[in-house]
Amino acid sequence: MKRRLLYLLPLLPAIAFGQSLKTQAPPPPAPAAEDKTPRDSNKFAALSLLGDSVQLISLTPARGDTVQSGEWTSTPAGGLDNAVLQALNEAVKAGGKDREAKLYTSTTRSLFGDPANLFVDGKLSLPGKLGEAVRQSGAARLLLVTRSRQEPALAAALPARILATLEGPGFVLDQRPSAQIGFDGQPGLAVLAPYVSIRVALVDLSDLKLKREQSLAVAGRLPVAADAANPWAATTAEQRVKALEALIEAELPKAVAGLVAP
Repeated sequence: MKRRLLYLLPLLPAIAFGQSLKTQAPPPPAPAAEDKTPRDSNKFAALSLLGDSVQLISLTPARGDTVQSGEWTSTPAGGLDNAVLQALNEAVKAGGKDREAKLYTSTTRSLFGDPANLFVDGKLSLPGKLGEAVRQSGAARLLLVTRSRQEPALAAALPARILATLEGPGFVLDQRPSAQIGFDGQPGLAVLAPYVSIRVALVDLSDLKLKREQSLAVAGRLPVAADAANPWAATTAEQRVKALEALIEAELPKAVAGLVAP
């Protein structure tokens, strides 16, 4: 897949200005500014806010399900967001020869917090200057990709009996011998399963309202050597990145096909 130059938009944190209610009543909300930006129906903006941290769900007989977040960072930084944006770009262009996508990500993803809070009453609210920049792109619609909390049962390739919730890109490391019994009655190999649990929202950039959305929860299995008691430790960061990128590249265009259909 070809890599394209992405727009990196450093954001300024929002500053809240407080004012005493004793001295002055709060001003009425300002009327929404009329959108006068010329918009092209064949143009999409695509924004990925996955970030680089991955979720690691470790399953062991002693501890059960434990979730470790931010234990590992992809290399190079932004690799997963780049994979998402290139997959969206392909999906948009597959919908018609005149279609194009402007690709955006951010160097300060920590400002966004819980992805569920990006929508208020069905309307997108991006902090800082990012929302303004995306709206001024001239695109008619925005494809916004964020992490999504979903049940492990939705991803068929994952091991059974996982009590934790999937969120974003991650891995399941299953070292429960009793859960991996082979047909010969001997304990099977440990499992290392990459997965992607994300949400794609389609937003009308004229009014920032959510039009449709699609969730994606898919997983795979990495090959494990017979003598690898801990396949997570036996794999390199590059191998893990490539496993997650492969899932995104294979499954995301199919998931968003309905969102970008003419």
